[in-house]
Amino acid sequence: MTSLLGEILEGEPLTPREREILEGAAEGETAAQTGARLYLSSETVKSYRKRVIAKLGARNGTHAVALALRSGLLPLRGSLRARGPVAVPAVAHRRVRH
Repeated sequence: MTSLLGEILEGEPLTPREREILEGAAEGETAAQTGARLYLSSETVKSYRKRVIAKLGARNGTHAVALALRSGLLPLRGSLRARGPVAVPAVAHRRVRH
């Protein structure tokens, strides 16, 4: 990360609160949903997310989650391997005229 925040924070360990914020992102929560769950404003959650991204040296929130999963910082809860095959909804195909 090339930002000043990234230069200052990269490599620092995550706080317990930052881990909670990262877990929410990994579960697909919006900042508002994470905020409601943790009794924080969505703006505070966004600030925490920026710190997590900087500390992990990630490019964005998705990259931060991927890095956390790969490194074992976040467990692979509910992974596809644990649940078995997933049913894919049928998609109606239309013929396209050329």
